[in-house]
Amino acid sequence: MSQAENSIVSAICKYFIECPLLKDGVFRVDALGDQPQEYSIEMGIGNAIVEQYVDGSSVRQKFFTFASREFYSLDRIQNIENDKFYEELADWIEEQNAAGNLPQLPEGMEAEQIIIQAPGYMLDANEENARYQIQLSLQYFKEA
Repeated sequence: MSQAENSIVSAICKYFIECPLLKDGVFRVDALGDQPQEYSIEMGIGNAIVEQYVDGSSVRQKFFTFASREFYSLDRIQNIENDKFYEELADWIEEQNAAGNLPQLPEGMEAEQIIIQAPGYMLDANEENARYQIQLSLQYFKEA
């Protein structure tokens, strides 16, 4: 297993690739092309440590964005479908949290939950496609 495959980012990607809502399309990290259908996990910034324990272990969080390139037009039905996808994705994340189905992190770390920091929304658009995204964080326990 390569270093990249044994990472938090890789675990997050594997988690989302298994989501039944995703259509056939390209799945990237920190890159989103200009044509539908594409998905990307993009790392964010924020305070990593939520709580530090005296033994050196900690509860941490990794901020990230799940983004997609979707078909877009002045047709309201198409755009409602795009918004609906993000509503369903948020529901799926909440269901996975409740069931304990979380990313399988590297040794010494255990995922606790994925938190929806901001619901899905359109970030930019042109006449043919748009970038939509949802902002998330993975909360996890890290051993000392």
